[in-house]
Amino acid sequence: MEPTTVMYNEKKIVDIVTLKMVVAEKSLPIEKVRSSFEVGNWLIEEIGDYAQEHLALLCLNTKNEITHFSIVHVGTLNQSVAHPRCIFQRAILANAARIMISHNHPSGNTTPSENDIQFTNRLIKAGEVMGIELLDHIIVGQKNYLSLREEGYWN
Repeated sequence: MEPTTVMYNEKKIVDIVTLKMVVAEKSLPIEKVRSSFEVGNWLIEEIGDYAQEHLALLCLNTKNEITHFSIVHVGTLNQSVAHPRCIFQRAILANAARIMISHNHPSGNTTPSENDIQFTNRLIKAGEVMGIELLDHIIVGQKNYLSLREEGYWN
């Protein structure tokens, strides 16, 4: 949407853009998040076999129902550089109460890098400020996944 610009007494005034919820036609195999196990196994199938790192976002409402799923960033063979603002921009537009993020490791080794851990901690802090809780960060390979929350990487 493009904001409308009007001139008033030689001053530029910009209208505020109104946001509306849009319901997608495509359904996901998981409607409600009950566990990282369930989400991790689904994401193995969804992004686990990509040859480049893909950072995915799941937005949830107050009942942990998935309201939005998207690939936020596509990186290289061994890194995906995304900024928290890209993630939270989509979360806000999706009216998310909570989020989960995930990315794949094309190598298949789901051990988190130091960058993965630092990025997760930045998202936790940003989410606290925004009022949007990060539930988990899941790293997936072709055959397995790792939940940073379950493995104790949370600060």
